[in-house]
Amino acid sequence: MDVVPYLSAIILISTIATIFLAVLSYAAFKLRDKRRPKAKKGVAEPVYFHRYRARSGGESEGGEGGPEAPA
Repeated sequence: MDVVPYLSAIILISTIATIFLAVLSYAAFKLRDKRRPKAKKGVAEPVYFHRYRARSGGESEGGEGGPEAPA
């Protein structure tokens, strides 16, 4: 029983499937890009993300400098 034809068929099918999925992914990317909301003129805000604003004032939850060193 020869195994080479079966292995070559598996390689061929996986290569064709990979190319097909790549083309499908590219098409989905292009469709998503067309649906993106248009940015307003003169505004440099991100389209999909909201900017994180840290709390202002003296409130700190241990994020800066780590624990205090003993005096």
